[in-house]
Amino acid sequence: MKNIIALLFIYSFSLLSLLGVANESFESSTGGWASTAPASSLIATVADGAPAAAITEGKSCLKLISDTGGTWCQLAVNQELLPSIKGSDALSFDLYVPEGVLPTNGWAKLQVRLFGGQGDIAAFDMTHDVELALNEAEGRTCHVEWQYVANEKFDTNCNWAHIGLVKIASGGTMSPLYIDNVKFKQSEAGATMNSTDGFLLGAEWGLLWNDEFNGAKDSAPAEHWRAGAIWKKDGTWRDATLSRDEAYLDGKGNLVMRTRYEGGKRLAPYLATSEKGTYPKDKSITFGPGENGIFIEWRANVSQFKAYAAWFALWLYSDTPYTGDPAKGSEIDVMEYVPFQNDAYSLMNIFNAAVHIANGGPTSASPPRPYGHTKFDAEQWHTWGLHWTKDRQVFYLDGKPYWVNTKNVSTDDTHGLRMTIEIANGDPEKGNKNSWGHAVGKFEDNPESRLPSYAYIDYVRVYKKHPAQRAK
Repeated sequence: MKNIIALLFIYSFSLLSLLGVANESFESSTGGWASTAPASSLIATVADGAPAAAITEGKSCLKLISDTGGTWCQLAVNQELLPSIKGSDALSFDLYVPEGVLPTNGWAKLQVRLFGGQGDIAAFDMTHDVELALNEAEGRTCHVEWQYVANEKFDTNCNWAHIGLVKIASGGTMSPLYIDNVKFKQSEAGATMNSTDGFLLGAEWGLLWNDEFNGAKDSAPAEHWRAGAIWKKDGTWRDATLSRDEAYLDGKGNLVMRTRYEGGKRLAPYLATSEKGTYPKDKSITFGPGENGIFIEWRANVSQFKAYAAWFALWLYSDTPYTGDPAKGSEIDVMEYVPFQNDAYSLMNIFNAAVHIANGGPTSASPPRPYGHTKFDAEQWHTWGLHWTKDRQVFYLDGKPYWVNTKNVSTDDTHGLRMTIEIANGDPEKGNKNSWGHAVGKFEDNPESRLPSYAYIDYVRVYKKHPAQRAK
């Protein structure tokens, strides 16, 4: 497991640099910035005329020019930093202002703008002002830091977010300006603030383990996500051929899980952090409620998961889940999505949650809704959470509890995380119904509009509650 260093943002920059900094200097991220008329932006080196003092990282920097001058101008926008924005809590960069480029009187500032949302209209639009001193005798470099996550407007539940650079002055012109050494930072305090669930903001909670799915486009997920169900030896599970290649990173901070029909095979990914009899304990990642409780949260999107006969699930599975004894483990289904609709009913905007300590029967627990299903908007991003203590499990949707379960709550610590796509064709002898009781026919008979199908996971985070501190 990853150990998160517990530091607060009020500590010095030198301490923050120890916290897993995501560097975005202009040596590697120049392609993401675009100028917006009437401004120009370009990569500059000393050979191009950039002042040597403007380059604080590498061999180049970003040169910002306002072509028409004036009192307001958006100089540049970067639309490719979403994973860094969502996975961090502060933005920093170095700003160099050459001598004689500011107005001779009045005021001037560079404004950092962060805006984003889920739909076409921005759900938040916030700015950080960098006041610039006029009449500097020589060029000046200043270090800018903005803890944007502290702004109550910021919402991490966004699927797009842009950074803009704006110059504002009371009059005259203020160009060129130079910026370099752009960085996003993440501290444990920031990671907690990014959660959708308010009670996690307390000092008694800390991040225990997480995967933000950052990485290069098309790369495989981290090795702690191992192939599951391989105990069958033949590479299949139910009616699918399991393929870890169907799970890959999109390069934007998301894991893509895909299912398709290719080469006569129904391909599906099945990822697990543990599996008894397959992976040794020291190579596995498992969880239980412990003495004080944990909170597990996924953020996912199933808007492109529409294949009949398939289902997508976020869940936990212990070493011995079906003994009938909750103390020895269980299957905990935090979210199962089974797209299906016919003339009688639809499951396209409903998900399932349940707890099992035996194969079916009265030992199962599910929310007090028909068939255990809970409505949600399947076209949007959502968070699914589980607050798990020794005597209860509280299930969350988008930061709000919708089910408190006290039946057969496991106290076992061998529960591994699972993210899976499974396929079960309908049985012709049973009216083409599958194991869910839906007349789905065969997976491969889905129309082209439903295959391939995709599910996206933004992150999985596990928080641990620390023991109560005695008063001194």
